[in-house]
Amino acid sequence: MDGNDIHFLEVLDVVSPRVIVIEYNGKFPPPMSIAQTYNAVHRWRGTDYGGSSLAAITKIAERKGYALVGCNITGINAFFVRNDLLKDKFCSPYTAENHYQPPRYFLTPTFVAGHAPDWGTYMTV
Repeated sequence: MDGNDIHFLEVLDVVSPRVIVIEYNGKFPPPMSIAQTYNAVHRWRGTDYGGSSLAAITKIAERKGYALVGCNITGINAFFVRNDLLKDKFCSPYTAENHYQPPRYFLTPTFVAGHAPDWGTYMTV
């Protein structure tokens, strides 16, 4: 799904998982709300072109009944929990601005120097 994650999330209706983990593109900090245009044949090129901003994913997740509860320190993965399970177990506010982590790919062994700059088509979410 690389790059099309948000589009899959938007149409996910057959299950209601407790937790959703989804990659975001950390080069777009909040409040930027953009997503890579859907492309059924997209393949990741090893560059920084791909995916969606954390704010865009958070908007879609909220509409689906999920709250952003955190991101990993490398600025790659966002963690969403179904609203009925939140209680007082997570740090609010559940916003992209509160939980955003910038890209720190150098902390991930497979991405020693990060991703080469690249660009493609994006849309506003």
